[in-house]
Amino acid sequence: MLDVAAAAGVSRSTVSNVMQDRQSVDPEMRERVLRAAEHLGYVYDRGAASFRMRQSHLIGLVIPDLSNPFIAQAVLGVQDLMTARGYLVVTANTGDRLDRQTEVLRTLAEHRVDGFLLLPAIATDADTLKRDVNNLPAVLLNRDVDAAGIAQVGPDDSAVGELGAEHLVEVHGCRTVAYFGGPALAAPRVTRSYEFRRRAELGGAEVNDSWSVPSLPTAQSGYENALRVIGTGVVPEGVHCHSDEVAFGVLRALRESAIDIDRCRVLGTDDVPDAAFANPSLSSISVDAFQIGRAAADQLLTRLGNESEKVAVPRPHFVARQSCGCVAH
Repeated sequence: MLDVAAAAGVSRSTVSNVMQDRQSVDPEMRERVLRAAEHLGYVYDRGAASFRMRQSHLIGLVIPDLSNPFIAQAVLGVQDLMTARGYLVVTANTGDRLDRQTEVLRTLAEHRVDGFLLLPAIATDADTLKRDVNNLPAVLLNRDVDAAGIAQVGPDDSAVGELGAEHLVEVHGCRTVAYFGGPALAAPRVTRSYEFRRRAELGGAEVNDSWSVPSLPTAQSGYENALRVIGTGVVPEGVHCHSDEVAFGVLRALRESAIDIDRCRVLGTDDVPDAAFANPSLSSISVDAFQIGRAAADQLLTRLGNESEKVAVPRPHFVARQSCGCVAH
């Protein structure tokens, strides 16, 4: 490091600040140090530095299902900001199992991660979560845990439910509606379905309880549950699905049952990239999972003592396509 400092004409502390990617270094000076390091073949020993500073620059990102498109986009958002700030994100999948989550959190803590970003497994309780994060800085993504005392970042679930009901009832005049799918005990489903019902009934619509059923957050589960309720012979005029993945399954079930859009209008939630390519293309409540991931990462950086970039959580908004009849086939 002293050789790099001499070659760049700066102090050793400046070289250290550049190598640790601290933002206080003048850009021109940073470039000079990096050129000198490259010329000399210098490689920064981050392991030795982390031992001295008691920081690893590793972040544990613990999620239930990486195959879920919402989660995948949020992970990309986390990585986008954390990588830019010099952190390596270690991602672990829990399968939504509490025992696996405990094992993962404890193992990552043993490997001296600096903090956690966590989308908690369903039924995670506050006491267990506090124990498992081992007093390390942590931020919850999407799902909250009551009384955990840990910050949570996610979409405005009340707004998601309200937007869905408003569109179906006020724009399309649906008189019977339903909020379909999502894990029964997950806080986002509880909040969204409550606000959906409240707003729909305020607009004079009836909520069909036989269709207001939970499901796994997958297209397969949405498809199977939709076929089951279609078999009862009652189909609401409008359905707001908990996620786009669930909506893809519902659309297939309706199509196979020869039920067209004029008879049952469908909305998704998340506005994942594939929503525009469904058949019919899927109208959806966009929550911008990528930006939510960046906002959660920014919250954790603040708790780690880093300067915040003040990344805001975007407000949900409606994206019109074919599945609700807003756009012609």
